[in-house]
Order: sequence, then C-alpha cells, then structure tokens
Amino acid sequence: MISKKQLRQEISEKRRALDSRWVEEANAEIIDRFQSLEVFQSSGIVALYKAIGGEVSLEPLFSNCWERGQRTCIPVFNEATRLYEMAEIEKSTPFRRGHYGIEEPMAPRLLNMEQIDLIAVPGVGFDAAGNRLGRGGGYYDRILAELSGISVGIAFNFQIYPAIPHEMHDKPVDFVVTETKFLKA
Repeated sequence: MISKKQLRQEISEKRRALDSRWVEEANAEIIDRFQSLEVFQSSGIVALYKAIGGEVSLEPLFSNCWERGQRTCIPVFNEATRLYEMAEIEKSTPFRRGHYGIEEPMAPRLLNMEQIDLIAVPGVGFDAAGNRLGRGGGYYDRILAELSGISVGIAFNFQIYPAIPHEMHDKPVDFVVTETKFLKA
C-alpha cells in the first residue's frame, strides 16, 4: 500500500495541475450536493472550514446557511492547548490570519462539539469506508473524536482512493461528497 507521505505528494501534484475554471465548477457542484443532504437540511449548527492549499472552497455555503437560519462555525486554533476548537461566525464576523495562515475570527465565540449537528471535513484523500488522509497534524481526528453530530468529507473525485492508509487514532467520516458522488461510509 502507498504511504501517507507518498499519497499526500501525489494528490498535491494533481491539485496544482487543476484548471481554475474546472475548480470553480466542481466547488459549486460539491456545495449543491452537500446542501441536498437531508442532514444538512435539518441541521441547526453547521461546522464549515476556510479552505487552504487547494481544498474545496465552501465559501458560498456560509451565506446559504445564514439565509436558511442555520448557525455556522469554523475551527480556530487555541495556542495554549495547541488544539482546534469550534468558533461561531456570522456575516459581520471580522477575521484575521491564524495558525497555518487560515482565516479565524478575531474574537472567537466558542461552541461545544456536542452542539454541532453537521461538520464538513476537508481532506487530502478519502476512501469509500470514510477513512481520511489529512495534512498530518491529527487536528481533525481530535475534533471528530469529540463530535456527536454527522461528519461529511469534502473532496474532488480524484481524491477518492480504493484504500487510504490509516491507524487506530485516525477517525473516519460518516459520508464523503465530491462533485459527482455521495459515499456513505
């Protein structure tokens, strides 16, 4: 089986080669597919993310959630614990560059993981069993370990592999959504 490091490198090369017009269209398809999920329709609090490094951008989803009356949150890095926590954001939330250069609210209002109904999870790669290959820090594994809601991996089709190498501490997602597929783990 291919190593995590090799897989990260392979997918990173594919991301760099993507046409920006294709990415824009694929992002829109993924957002439409994500919004069509029954769990999305019934969720009160949806955890999203601010995309970096070729990840699927969910930016339009924030406004869509607010228009539907759903609350949104994103991960924010806690320097003291060196872990990510979830902070609620609204249309008027001011942002700053946080850990890894990811946008975070300037004055985070933290939520408990038990409050979150649905979380969109970025990844480098996924498989049909919901196994996820992240960037290597284990941050989302710790978030998912505390989550009582539903987790949905967000990826492009080329990021879906027959098998993702995983270890005991790696937490799978419940579903994966791509521009053309919906996989139930």
